[in-house]
Amino acid sequence: MLDMGFEEDVNFILGKTSLCCSSDGNVQCYMACSGHRLAQEYMDPNPVKVVIGSEDLAANHDVMQIVEVLDDRARYERLTAFKLSLHWLNKMGSI
Repeated sequence: MLDMGFEEDVNFILGKTSLCCSSDGNVQCYMACSGHRLAQEYMDPNPVKVVIGSEDLAANHDVMQIVEVLDDRARYERLTAFKLSLHWLNKMGSI
């Protein structure tokens, strides 16, 4: 979200939140990507970092991602065709 231009909005919200400035408040941020600068600015100077899995994980290059933008009717037809192709691939032992 920050890369998409929402950083100003996040800064505004956190700046208006009294918990960020209060020593007795408990604020938790969950991020799926880097947000260290925001965390340093608004949170406790000694945050706890919880990592599930490994920080050295990389995308699997064997996985192909395809994005199809469709209207509602085409989406239903495409999904039906995709499910049918998966059914036949499974039946043939390809997956």
